Amino acid sequence: MMKSDAEDEIVRPNWESVHVCPGCGRVINLADLDMRVITTGIVTCPSCDRSGQIEIQIVDEVPRKKPTSVRS
Repeated sequence: MMKSDAEDEIVRPNWESVHVCPGCGRVINLADLDMRVITTGIVTCPSCDRSGQIEIQIVDEVPRKKPTSVRS
C-alpha cells in the first residue's frame, strides 16, 4: 500500500519565544529585542511605553505586522 504525499509530510508546530506586555498585551518576538534589553531583562513596550521585566511566553505563532503601503 502506497502512502500519499500528505501522509509523508511531518507537521511541526511553529513555536516561538515572545515577551507579552502586561499593560497592553502586545507580543514582541524575543529575537527582535536588542542586546541591552536581553542583558538587563527590562523591556519597554513600543505601544504603551510600559517598562518592566521580560515576560517570556511560548506561543504557537507570533502575529506579524502587515506591510504598510506607501502612498505617493
